[in-house]
Amino acid sequence: MLVQTDTRRRITLPPQSGVKSGDTLDVEFLEDGRIVLIPVETVPRHQLWAWTSDSKQMITAALVDSRPSVIVETSDQATVVADRWSDEG
Repeated sequence: MLVQTDTRRRITLPPQSGVKSGDTLDVEFLEDGRIVLIPVETVPRHQLWAWTSDSKQMITAALVDSRPSVIVETSDQATVVADRWSDEG
């Protein structure tokens, strides 16, 4: 498919590209002159802690944890659960 730049060097992507208005794209300029557009989801700075390798490992471990889920509604219940789980380690 051929597209042509406008006077400001912009191009319009066709609807079948899957790119919508407001999407964020990473642009890579390859040595052979090709330009690659990669759709990305940005992570707000305050959530970057969750994307460290340590955090990912802890999240993965939590997802396979065989202990039953517990609904905690008060601080007293949280203390009981925390004490019980700290004794398991």
